[in-house]
Amino acid sequence: MKKSMFFLFSVSYLFALFSCQTSKEENKIVGDIKLLVVDSLQVDHLGKLNMIDLKEDHSEFLLYDGLSHDFLRVDRSGNILQQINRTGDGKDNYQSKYFMTAQYLENGDILIETYGMQFIYNGNFELKEKRQTPFSPIIGRMLGSTVNLPIGESMFSFTFHTGDSRDEFSESHAVDYPVLTSYKIDDFSVIARGKFPRESQMVLNPGTYNFDNPLAVYHNDELFLNFISSPEIYVYEFPGLVLKRVINLQPGENYKQNAPGDGKENFERFFNILSSSTFGGFNFSNDYLITWYNGAAPKDEVDALPRNVVGGPEFLALAKKYDKTYYHVFDGDKKLWEGQKDLKLSSCRNLIFNKLKEGETEDEVEKDSETFYFYEVNID
Repeated sequence: MKKSMFFLFSVSYLFALFSCQTSKEENKIVGDIKLLVVDSLQVDHLGKLNMIDLKEDHSEFLLYDGLSHDFLRVDRSGNILQQINRTGDGKDNYQSKYFMTAQYLENGDILIETYGMQFIYNGNFELKEKRQTPFSPIIGRMLGSTVNLPIGESMFSFTFHTGDSRDEFSESHAVDYPVLTSYKIDDFSVIARGKFPRESQMVLNPGTYNFDNPLAVYHNDELFLNFISSPEIYVYEFPGLVLKRVINLQPGENYKQNAPGDGKENFERFFNILSSSTFGGFNFSNDYLITWYNGAAPKDEVDALPRNVVGGPEFLALAKKYDKTYYHVFDGDKKLWEGQKDLKLSSCRNLIFNKLKEGETEDEVEKDSETFYFYEVNID
């Protein structure tokens, strides 16, 4: 009997040992991670280029120069396929100096959205159609917001439906309003609508938050959303917008929760931004989930600032002192690592990138072209 028990114990031990050795190395907490440059896009252009969108196969990138207001279509070798300005009232223009979103559609067309209007161009920026939209995207910034995400023939958007009552939306701070929307791109027919998840800070502590639209990534046939003032990622079936699971990011002590304001336009919201954290992006790399958030200045130091001015020397010095980016890396829903890196990544579609290398500053090197560096997560 003792031999049998010993045999069973030995088999169990060997099985467990084998499982541990053959499981992914990331199933244990790691000491550090590396953000490696694996490719780059060098464009013979000087201005202020922003990555607006890209095709899923990385065969073409849509860039926007914030100085000249030009769109640039660039191939994967960095060759400029087209540089064109579509602002203003011209025949093929989008009749505004500003746009909210610009994205490639599945068929190669380019969709640009302004307030109340959508402009659909072919791949050479020739206008095919302009149409009024029944949706009003909720955004915190212009010129490339991620409020829309085309997925096949459907669109995910964070919107107010113009036919609905604005009182219902504003009085509840959007908590009781279906802000999440999926619709058919061709005719705007609604597929599904949903409210803020009940676990989110916006529901638990309603009020006015300093947040942009949710960050959205479509990965392995699932829609991942992060509301940047709430430390979770919500995973949805798309286009039905059925919530499947929640990934609790469990940020460490460097994360300071953003408290809701009263909605009044005053300086206090700027001090609140300074003393709280928001998430800046997330994506997938080598089967890992990576997310990042900004650090926050201690509240006592923020409270000591003069309250009658925003953007003064003391304010800017404090903002610079605590301008740090902290990263999480997950294997599934298990956090492997959290820490600070001297790099602030950006994310678009299935790409993680930055115009700087880790530790590099913008004014460190004089350049005669603009380069986007593509990053991957590496765990030894």
